[in-house]
Amino acid sequence: MTSTFSRACQVRRNLVSLIALVAAGAGGWPGTAGARDAVTPAPEAEEGTIIVTGIRSSLEQAADIKRTATQVVDSIVATDIGKLPDPTVAAALQRVPGIQVVNDRNNELGGVRIRGLTDILTTVNGREVMTTTGRDFDLQDMPAEALNRVDVFKSQTVDQIEGGVAGSIDLRLNRPFSLDDRVFVLTARGNYAQNADAVNPQIGALASVRTDTPLGEIGLLVNATWSTAETIRGASNMTERRYSGRPPLNQPGYLIPQVIQNMPDVGEVDRGQINAALQWQATPELEAYVEGFYTYFGATTGFAGFNAQPFTDRTRLAEVTADDYCFDARVNAAGTNPTIVSNADGTRTLQPFTVERVCNITSARFDNIVINQNNNSEDRTQANRLIAGGLKFATDRATATLDVAWQTSEEVNETFNAEVGQRVPSVFIETDVDNGPAMTIDAAIPLSATNLSLRNSINQNYTRGDGELFQARLDGGYEFDSVLTKLRAGIRFARREARFQSVQQTNTVQSIGFGNIGTATEANARLVSTLPLSADFIGVIGEAPRLNGGADFLGADSAYLRSERGRNELRALFNLPLQAPAYDPTREFDAEETTYAGYLEGTYEIPLGELTLDGVFGTRLVRTDRTISGFERAGTIFNQVEATTSDTDVLPAFTARLQFPAGFQTRFTYSRAIRRPDFATLSPTESLTLVGNVFLLNSGSRGNPDLRPQKSDSFDVTAEYYFDSGYVAVTGYYRSIKDRVVTAATQEAIAGLNYLISSPRNVGSADLKGVELSAQYFFDFLPGILSGFGAQGAFTLADTEIKGDDSLAGYALVGVSKYNYTAGLLYDKAGLSGRLIWTHRSGYIDSDSTGGIQLRPFDPARVNEAYVPVLLANTRAAGRLDFSVGYDVSDNLRLDVGGTNILRNRTSIYRGDRAINFSLLEDETVYALGARVRF
Repeated sequence: MTSTFSRACQVRRNLVSLIALVAAGAGGWPGTAGARDAVTPAPEAEEGTIIVTGIRSSLEQAADIKRTATQVVDSIVATDIGKLPDPTVAAALQRVPGIQVVNDRNNELGGVRIRGLTDILTTVNGREVMTTTGRDFDLQDMPAEALNRVDVFKSQTVDQIEGGVAGSIDLRLNRPFSLDDRVFVLTARGNYAQNADAVNPQIGALASVRTDTPLGEIGLLVNATWSTAETIRGASNMTERRYSGRPPLNQPGYLIPQVIQNMPDVGEVDRGQINAALQWQATPELEAYVEGFYTYFGATTGFAGFNAQPFTDRTRLAEVTADDYCFDARVNAAGTNPTIVSNADGTRTLQPFTVERVCNITSARFDNIVINQNNNSEDRTQANRLIAGGLKFATDRATATLDVAWQTSEEVNETFNAEVGQRVPSVFIETDVDNGPAMTIDAAIPLSATNLSLRNSINQNYTRGDGELFQARLDGGYEFDSVLTKLRAGIRFARREARFQSVQQTNTVQSIGFGNIGTATEANARLVSTLPLSADFIGVIGEAPRLNGGADFLGADSAYLRSERGRNELRALFNLPLQAPAYDPTREFDAEETTYAGYLEGTYEIPLGELTLDGVFGTRLVRTDRTISGFERAGTIFNQVEATTSDTDVLPAFTARLQFPAGFQTRFTYSRAIRRPDFATLSPTESLTLVGNVFLLNSGSRGNPDLRPQKSDSFDVTAEYYFDSGYVAVTGYYRSIKDRVVTAATQEAIAGLNYLISSPRNVGSADLKGVELSAQYFFDFLPGILSGFGAQGAFTLADTEIKGDDSLAGYALVGVSKYNYTAGLLYDKAGLSGRLIWTHRSGYIDSDSTGGIQLRPFDPARVNEAYVPVLLANTRAAGRLDFSVGYDVSDNLRLDVGGTNILRNRTSIYRGDRAINFSLLEDETVYALGARVRF
């Protein structure tokens, strides 16, 4: 036994010696510089001291991370295991200075932006992660309960993985060596969604153990969470404004919405995740580890529409009221904005037009109008798997880390759409009721199936995306007793593979064999009651908040459209194969991308009397090789096309921090970052989609394999003051972005039909500059229980402008709010903690609508020029009020209540320089009651 044990020890010593020769990372697990692994345990109390816990503890730890970080960092730290302060990662991040978020179609906060930019690299425990074929990782895939901490890096250091022009977000999972010897935690929460009128459950469990063995200390942690939620997000839209002087309305002078839509997104969202970590401290110098996670996301959220179509044949316009917003517009024969059409022979021409005076309407009655009751039922699943392992070595001076990880990500989306509708005697429309449309109709109509007909088309849309990422990195460092305190170096290899497959099949009512689908008239529609369809084809599909003040309505039932029985009934009716259509080769792409990176970084520290100057400097060298292929249609033949690109980038970075006595410091950082284009935008193929509704344009997309990576030079200057009860920090930043990628649409004539083709392009350069201010303070000077009160706040100014000769030159970047702020009241004392937080975001450009058909003002000096005046969609300023209150009943039991968006704020979008309402979205309000038990 002694001999065997001696040989084992010798093997371990040899392994340690081998790793000591490797140049590898600076202590800690793989990840971003300066990031610690987990919440630092509260220190044991010395006699007479007060131990800070709860919200205050988490805020003070976040402030300490900000103070000691190498670059500009803001963090969110969980108050305890499974207790990030908000229900989702995005909800927590919205309070970080410079972070902006939006509600998504599932009525959850998402769409995270750093200083207005979405080009963010996401890492989990320092490793790059992605979702299917994209560059981003869907933050909603990782529940907040699974996280220990979130770090937001707004500037780059060369040891960080490249890929985020906006910055990077690191999600930190718990690990056993960061917790007590034995931990078991259960969490349960009920979330009441007010719009959906549903209580949605959410549960989680974490178990962790660490123990000493003859082979060294070993720790194991397993964490699992699950939730399900019914969701409904009301959406009321008024699509492109057309000229009323064309048939069928034939009343000159007005801007009339092409379609008035009540289109709530309705469905259910299921989430589950499990993560685990195994750590082994083989010797005081050597640690080995294995960890991984699995996440699952499933959603049936699809839109359901009760949509009035004023330009249906034989519709009449009456009782029109207009406002004072009138302008001269160029109007084509269809009553829409003339566009530059790319013809089949390669020429570009402006559509013929006349100049007409038009005024925006505030209300009107439409008689003999068709209501389209459309259901777009979806079934979407998304799963991510990651497994990683490595070795960590550390002595007094040398550190080394070897880390290898493999991730797969897949998404399958099945969307089946069926359009029914009916002609009704009259609808009264108002276009500006609290910044959105309102529709009034006979109360019996929305729930009556008597006159419902199958109209326009059915649509079968199937997509599948698969992504795979292998990455390995070797980092190391050595400390010196000199001005140069540490030298670090590292190499990284990563290989991405992505495949996307899709089919979008539109089958018009003509396929049933009943004449021409040229116009949406009863001649082409068929009463549902006369068709061989099951009785459950029609059902209640949604609630429209802007219809009769809030009303349910009928349509093709969601469950029916998701079932193979229902789909096959419709397929048989339309003479289609009784199975899902094959993927369309023109909608496929395969991508392979290999990245080689290496860096060299030095850390310095210079004493200057009572002051200290420290920081890092270095360079990262990156080589990227990429091949992406797809198919183009040539008649009945598909020809493969392929694009190969290679990029080499040098990414320098430098930071300097000057520390003064008494908690004051200032810092300067410079870094260069890149963002590679998404694979879908690089695909060298074109895909087209026919639309069954004659009032909507056919659509399509075309990739651009010549897109260049975006590059950013970023400068930050900070002044920070930290004291016992809080801190104050101000940051000035400037970012110059080259080759910014934007996507816009233009009309093109293809095979005699008009298509609105979306395509990405580089826009030259854009500037982003601004100021961030943040502070937090606890009123310790107050007596008794009042000393538990505190306050926090943050303010961000972001000023942007697109440069060059692009059509958007002079405008701000899409999605960037100029002002963003939060203000909050805090409390933490005697086991009771709480916060009340107001978050506000100023208006911003939502999207570029220039290529669409909406009428708009033009430059009179250019009336006959072949140009299209810019038309932007803008989101109005809005805010939200959230609160949470928790109480420690005992050392093992905590209860909490909370609410998000309790003032029921909504998202409102308009088009043009003068506000012509476009969309109103009903953001969800959620109240929560939860319990957490720790053993």
